[in-house]
Amino acid sequence: MNELVLLALAGVVLVLLVLAAALFSLWRQQKRLKQEYQLLRSQLQRSSDDVAGLCAAAIAVDKRLSESETHLNQMLDAVNAPEPEYNELVVAKEEDPQGGYSLAIEKIHRGASLDELVKSCGLTRDEAVLLMRLHGQH
Repeated sequence: MNELVLLALAGVVLVLLVLAAALFSLWRQQKRLKQEYQLLRSQLQRSSDDVAGLCAAAIAVDKRLSESETHLNQMLDAVNAPEPEYNELVVAKEEDPQGGYSLAIEKIHRGASLDELVKSCGLTRDEAVLLMRLHGQH
């Protein structure tokens, strides 16, 4: 009977050793997985930061592109301005050495707008405002 108890005790010790070895193996595996998790988490954070930076850069590029497009459209409008206005401006300058004031005054009497005076008579905005005040309908 003593042998049976010793054999049972040896079996229990053997099972405990196997369980201890398994526990140690699981503990090492958990430690390795935790390190891998931290590494992946830091990589994900860096990737997220990179994406945020790229988005910010894309927004800045889009804004600059939009501004450039607006500027280009303004330049195209200026280049493609109707020729009659240009010819009218040249004729007005040649006929009136005072800078087209008489033409501007005539246009004011006909009800021309401020922008029309600036474009067609070659006046600055301030000159056009002054002429509108002096010769406009009260």
